[in-house]
Amino acid sequence: MKKNKKKAFTLVELLAVILILAVILIIAVPQIMKTIKTAKLKSIEGSARLIATNADKDYLAQQAINSSYNATSIPCSDVAKLSDDYSSCSITYDSNGIATVKLKGASGGKFDKIKCTGTKDEMNCTEITPIPGYTDAAEYLASLCTGTCPKSEDSDGIVNENGMIQDKYGNYRYQGSNPNNYVYFNCTDNSNPTSSTCEIWRIIGLFDERIKLVRKDAIGSFSWDTTDSSISNGWGINQWGPSTYTDGTPYEGADLMRELNGDYLNSSLTANTLWYNGASNKKEGTFNKDYVLKSDAQELIGDATWFLGGVPYVDGEPLQGKITLEEAYAYERGTLGKICTSGTHCTDEVVRTYTWTGKVGLIYPSDFGYASGNTTGEKPCSSNISHGARLCDNNWMSSYGWTISPAPRTSTAVNVWAAYDMNSSSAYATSAFHRIKPSVYLIPGVQMKGSGTTADPYVFAE
Repeated sequence: MKKNKKKAFTLVELLAVILILAVILIIAVPQIMKTIKTAKLKSIEGSARLIATNADKDYLAQQAINSSYNATSIPCSDVAKLSDDYSSCSITYDSNGIATVKLKGASGGKFDKIKCTGTKDEMNCTEITPIPGYTDAAEYLASLCTGTCPKSEDSDGIVNENGMIQDKYGNYRYQGSNPNNYVYFNCTDNSNPTSSTCEIWRIIGLFDERIKLVRKDAIGSFSWDTTDSSISNGWGINQWGPSTYTDGTPYEGADLMRELNGDYLNSSLTANTLWYNGASNKKEGTFNKDYVLKSDAQELIGDATWFLGGVPYVDGEPLQGKITLEEAYAYERGTLGKICTSGTHCTDEVVRTYTWTGKVGLIYPSDFGYASGNTTGEKPCSSNISHGARLCDNNWMSSYGWTISPAPRTSTAVNVWAAYDMNSSSAYATSAFHRIKPSVYLIPGVQMKGSGTTADPYVFAE
């Protein structure tokens, strides 16, 4: 009895099958990708519409409480809890209280390179496309340092050809007397960025794939914080972000924090306003409305986590010779707060917190120290040069002003770090002579062009 032989596929038949599968893939893959893209757009659109709906409801609720309520903008966190899928979100109101939402997906996330703009009734969500002549800002900045940057602990003041170093924590920083880190920002005419239409800002560096900027010139000199005379003799509280008092009642946060994230972000501000500038809640410092961060610039920045740990100040001794830059960086991200227990400048009852989420802050003491062209020993600068070599003679930040970090002392809870005349020192929070130079983090996915020189500053765009 003969057994049936299994018939194998011929080479021609196999090739035919492969060809058919290839054709199916050619047809199917684009359709699958299109379906995925459509699903992503619909998903983020739904989120944006929901935020706009909640914002409209919030506006009506606020008006029901206060008929004169006419906010022009609110943080998205007031009406929504955003996940890490989103890199930035903003809400503005028109004269009728209708909210416009701008929502952007986080770089590398499921909504990567997608943005939405609109109201709850009309929302437009699109892919972010590369702009001719621009490149991804974070990738470009990293390329200036990757493989060529000396480590801060080894550099001894030596930078790469782009004026950059890499600190121990992997951050890329500009260092020295005058690196090419100039930026046109906060322009009145974004189609024609020039020194007459834009402010000059400078890039501090690249931190966790986000570019950190600081304004080159000050917007004025104001107090960091001030209180009435019943609290620490009116000399303020060195707690930047909102917190609580020990009895659980809310504490709003430092005066300067609220001003920078209030008036300074109010693109509808029509007149100069007064900011705090002295002990016992003195409010006589004039903030110029022309310095307001315009809406186009605000679209390029996003909420960031700012660290509020105190960098210690040993009573009677300056920072110089006491702490390295690496230690300062760690303290800023630590949990050192109020350490005094008695005294006329230690009477506040505010619970210290160690992170704050917001848009506009100030530099850290370590930012100022790392900007120095001489990191020998990694010691930040000191206002008392008799305790060590003056390390900031070639620091591009030069006379900066207030930093965001408190300076805890055993005798007082009102001191904050400031940087001036190429040195750093602690000062009373009420001091009104320290300059205010705002610092911000750009949102992921921002594009840039230019060379960063004074003649050709970088320009950013979405």
